[in-house]
Amino acid sequence: MDGDLKKRVSERLDDLVDEETARKFGELNIVTDVSEVSSGSVRVRFQPLSAYSPIAVDTGRSIRDAALAVEGVKTVRVECGGHMMDELVNRLVNQEDLKPRQSK
Repeated sequence: MDGDLKKRVSERLDDLVDEETARKFGELNIVTDVSEVSSGSVRVRFQPLSAYSPIAVDTGRSIRDAALAVEGVKTVRVECGGHMMDELVNRLVNQEDLKPRQSK
């Protein structure tokens, strides 16, 4: 597996800014794991700052979109852990019919 791809995705995600705190994900340790599961296919695990975070889906989608923007990434699976509705968050974030959000 390409450790360089994992590193580039991790660096990109560390620079994302949390909407609630205006701090970078890297400072907050929101992303708990980045793994390349096959060539160009990445799995990212994250933990929202609160088990009741109202923006967990938005956070997951931001992670997905940022990882997909890294050259060499073909697919991304985002997994939320530590939220009271992990299953729902994961389902909404990983819906294949969703297009990446447009940057503001």
